[in-house]
Amino acid sequence: MKRIALAVAALALAGAGAVSLKAWQYRKDAQRWYGRYTALHRDPADLERYRADNARLAREPRAPHRVVFLGASITESLDLARAFPNEPLVNRGIGGQLIWQQSLRLDADALALAPAAVVLKTCAINMLPDAPPLDETRRLYAQMADTVRARGVRVIYATAVPVSRGYNTENGGHVAEQIARFNDWVRNEAAQHHDLVLDYAAALGDAQSFLPDALSEDGLHPNEAGRQRMVDAIRRVVVDGFVHAQAAP
Repeated sequence: MKRIALAVAALALAGAGAVSLKAWQYRKDAQRWYGRYTALHRDPADLERYRADNARLAREPRAPHRVVFLGASITESLDLARAFPNEPLVNRGIGGQLIWQQSLRLDADALALAPAAVVLKTCAINMLPDAPPLDETRRLYAQMADTVRARGVRVIYATAVPVSRGYNTENGGHVAEQIARFNDWVRNEAAQHHDLVLDYAAALGDAQSFLPDALSEDGLHPNEAGRQRMVDAIRRVVVDGFVHAQAAP
């Protein structure tokens, strides 16, 4: 009888422990989502992220031929300072941002830094099934490009990085098609305005315009090998094709 009582007590404690753990997880989830909610409403574009560094750059002498990279997580993951230590490249990527958030910080995080050019890039998350319509993404992208040109700054159009076959299938099967349509539109816009194209899609995509598994861990973000291809494209198009070309006598 005593053994049965002990067993019942042990089960009760185990159950209480499981309930306690689950309650703790619920609280952590609630805190995390509340934090995201308040941050989104307080500062939807996350202008606070680069405020201090923007102020630092404003205090320094103007860097000739500066290029600002505006984007989301894939841009943020690029270590431009390490890859190009002697070049005037500024990274202003923020992970998880849709294009409407990037448009809200175009002035503070890019144009206010007195750049010679701005790289405009948006990620595949804008082409997911629950994202805003593709026409809206294109409208905001074109609006940003027009704003940059109106300030006398060059636009460098960047294509969206493709996704893997697996990621495409897991997200409704049409993400890759949306990305391809968007990238064709980007290339056409650049041609019409006689601007440069930083064609990440061409640098990373396979023959069917998918991101190879060898270049990504999650089917969405390039891994180290993928980022190296992006760096090589930046060197050709931005550093040699723009910065050094502008600096040449």
